[in-house]
Amino acid sequence: MEKIRAVNLGGWFVLEKWIKPSLFNDNDVIGNDETKFSNQVANKEEVLYNHYKTWITKEDIIWLKDKGINLVRIPIPWWLYGEGEYVRSVKHLDDALDMISDVGMDFMLDLHTAPGCQNAFDNGGIEGVMNWHKEDSNLEKTIEILEKVAVRYKKYPRFHSIQILNEPHYEIDLDFIKDFHLRAYKRLRKILPDRWIVFCNSFRLSGWEDFFKKNDFYKVILDTHIYQCFGDYHLNHTIPMHEEAALSRAKRLAEVEEYVPVIVGEWSLGLRKNKSITNSNFDEALTKYASAQIQGMNKCSGYVFWTYKTEDPNSAWDFKGLIERGIIDLEEFIK
Repeated sequence: MEKIRAVNLGGWFVLEKWIKPSLFNDNDVIGNDETKFSNQVANKEEVLYNHYKTWITKEDIIWLKDKGINLVRIPIPWWLYGEGEYVRSVKHLDDALDMISDVGMDFMLDLHTAPGCQNAFDNGGIEGVMNWHKEDSNLEKTIEILEKVAVRYKKYPRFHSIQILNEPHYEIDLDFIKDFHLRAYKRLRKILPDRWIVFCNSFRLSGWEDFFKKNDFYKVILDTHIYQCFGDYHLNHTIPMHEEAALSRAKRLAEVEEYVPVIVGEWSLGLRKNKSITNSNFDEALTKYASAQIQGMNKCSGYVFWTYKTEDPNSAWDFKGLIERGIIDLEEFIK
């Protein structure tokens, strides 16, 4: 497999307020997730159809292609065929994939939400709810949606991979997560005999070796997400401490790479300011942090920055802005 040098197209088909706050604020939505949006916006079809057409355009994909990016990871919701309060978006996804394919860019389809919600995060579709794993009907519905997506897009030559489910919560038993992925893999492989199938590690990079060694998998990838801005562990880190932590990824990722291709499917330059990292040295911190992360991930099978753009081009999460500001060294990123 060619090394993945990629970005996420976040906030497009799965809404997150922090990525595009105007979508929520202009429509007086109280809350941060798409369920809140869907329940509160009367003309949501009109608003979302315009959003789908304008948030990511052909010019964006051309920009990425010209920069040497070789894949885009596209978060999609479980409700893309329309259900309950949610808007049907699958026809707009068709248009998006036609556009991306026309430019000549590979894509990974990432099921970012699940019925019942798999993580209680805004990116799971509804904050504060985590019932996905409590009913087998939710698991079956998740797999059925994946099958429908696989059938619909299997003939697209640029369809690189499908991710079974984004970020199941770390409190869900890991054996349960493995069993679900195995179940989904067997069903998807019947439809997609030669595409890559991506498993999410559920925030746990350890404990997968026996699983991958004992099962007869073909063209699978393990996805891990690494951030240094959530929780209190990194709260008081200095710039050198953040660099050291980022560089330390290399050894751990190399160990996993021995038994399965592993990618860092989400990472960013998100850092929390403190006594050592301030407004005055923030860009310097981001530049060093970016380089250290890329070095720490360079030997694994790839990485996918979160996210391509936000409404704030100066955000540490806005890939396009970071490239244009010289914070991320493009040559280092794509090598």
